[in-house]
Amino acid sequence: MKTQIIIIAICIFSSLNLFAQEHRNKGKACRLDNEKMYAEKVAFISAELNLSVSEAQNFWPLYNEFNESMSKLFDQEREINHYLKSNLENASEKEISSKLDELMQIKTDRANLETKYHKKFCKVLPINKVALLYKCDRDFRKHLLRKYKGHKKEEK
Repeated sequence: MKTQIIIIAICIFSSLNLFAQEHRNKGKACRLDNEKMYAEKVAFISAELNLSVSEAQNFWPLYNEFNESMSKLFDQEREINHYLKSNLENASEKEISSKLDELMQIKTDRANLETKYHKKFCKVLPINKVALLYKCDRDFRKHLLRKYKGHKKEEK
């Protein structure tokens, strides 16, 4: 049963059209494969949540929407932070203030999005699985950090 859910989740996510990003690490090109990382996250969450087939069918499309919306907000935030980093010395106070206001709005939008999807998750999953989902998200981020640190040490 657990294997079926993992297979269903992987099938759902394999249809996503995520693209890998190039990321520079100390002058070396380091390819972050978002699709692979997301598939790993799906497997991680699937294993922990132990969703029934009907729960999985209702949950994963919602989670994909949530993830896509959050990703767009993070991209916007990254662009603004890059702009500020590159133009802080030359930008006017008005430009800097405007960019900081945009950043605050993005943070508000992120909080609103989390609240909106929390309510949606509660409609398709028992509350204990919603709580476990949030724990899984945190645990997966920790897992990635440990994995990245280990990869970074190997490059040295």
